[in-house]
Amino acid sequence: MAIGKQNVTSGYFVDDWLCLHNLYVDTVRVALTKFENFHRVAPTLPLAPQNGLLLKAENAWKLAAESLSNKLPNLEMEISQVAQGSKRNFYASSQNSSYTLIEDDSDFPTVSMSFNGSAADILCVAHEFGHVLQLYLAGRHFIPPMYREIAAFLAECIFLEYMEEIQPDLGMDIRAAWELDNQIYFENDGKLLLDALKTPQISKYNYRYNYPLARSIAAKMKKTASEDDWYLVFHGNLEAIKTLIDTQLLDREKEMQNYLPEVPEPEANRPAINAYRSLGMMVLLDIDYWQGESERTIEEYYVARLAHLQSQTALVAIEKERKPVGYAIWDIDQTDTNIIRLQRQAAPFGHHLALQAKLQARFPKDVRVLSHHTRSAREEQVAW
Repeated sequence: MAIGKQNVTSGYFVDDWLCLHNLYVDTVRVALTKFENFHRVAPTLPLAPQNGLLLKAENAWKLAAESLSNKLPNLEMEISQVAQGSKRNFYASSQNSSYTLIEDDSDFPTVSMSFNGSAADILCVAHEFGHVLQLYLAGRHFIPPMYREIAAFLAECIFLEYMEEIQPDLGMDIRAAWELDNQIYFENDGKLLLDALKTPQISKYNYRYNYPLARSIAAKMKKTASEDDWYLVFHGNLEAIKTLIDTQLLDREKEMQNYLPEVPEPEANRPAINAYRSLGMMVLLDIDYWQGESERTIEEYYVARLAHLQSQTALVAIEKERKPVGYAIWDIDQTDTNIIRLQRQAAPFGHHLALQAKLQARFPKDVRVLSHHTRSAREEQVAW
C-alpha cells in the first residue's frame, strides 16, 4: 500500500526517521501503547470469503473518488481529474507490493497493485487513491513517508465510513478487512517499531515503521480533526501536518504518568548534595528514556554528567509538584560562545515543551542553539 516497497530498508537508522519527522522516542512509544486498537487487534467481525469478487477494481476506484468528493467538496474537481488521469495497473504480480509513484514525464501518478476483488483489495484501492490525491495536490514537493501514510490511511477511514452508509453489507466486509489490517499494523509492525525504539541509533530503518503511528493518527484525525485539516493533509502542507500530529500526540502525552518521587528544594549551603540529587534525577530520567545512556558503564556515565554539572552546562527541569520531568546537557562552542550544542535532551513523560521552555529561559536570547544527532543524516539541526 505504500509509495514504494513496503518492507524497504536502507542505510538510514530509526534515529534518522525520528529526526525527519521531528519525533521523540518516548512520544512514539506511548502513542503506540495507548492507542486503543494496539491492544484490541483481534477482528470483531467475520471476514468475507476471499475467493469471491466483491467489486471490480475500477468500480472500487470510482467509489474511493466518490467518498473523498463527498467529504471534501471543494476538491471535487481535483479528485475527478486525478481519478481519470492516473495510470492504474490492477493486475500486477501478487509477489510485488502495491505502490504509487509519479514519473518525471507525467502529470498524474501511477498505481500498481494486485487486485482480486476481496474486501482487503478494495480497501487497498482506497489507500492508494489517498496517495494519488496527495501526490497530485502536493505538486511534487518532498513529503516525509509518515505524512504520506497519514493521507492514505485517512482516505481509508473516509472510504470505510462512506461504504458503510451507501452499501452496508459490503461496508461490513470492508470493516472486517480494516480490523484485520489493524492486527498487521499495530500487532506486527507496532511491536517491531517498539523494539527498534529501544536502540534507535543502531536499529536500521524499515518503511513499515511508518504504518503504526500514521494509522493511529489518521484514525484520530478522522474523528476529531476538521475537514479543513483534511484538506491540508491531502495538500501535503508539511507545517500543518506537523502541527496536527503534535495535537494528536498531545493527548497521548497527557496520559503518561510521572511516577518519580518529589525532590526537596536546593540547599544553598550544601552544593555537593544538590549535585548528587541532580545526578540521581538524570539517572532516573535516563532509565525511562530508552536511548542508550543508562546502558553505559557507571564510570562513563558519571564522569560525563559530573563534567557538565561542574561547568554548569546541565539543567534538570522540575515541575511545580517538585518532580523531575526532563533534563538536558550541552556544550558551548569553543570558538564562538554564541553557539550552544545540545548533546542530550531526555523527557520520558512527554514534557518536551516544558524542558524547552526551561532551556530558553536559561540561555541568553541571542545565542544559536543546535541539537546534536550523531546518527542523523542532518547531524546538527537548529533546536528551536
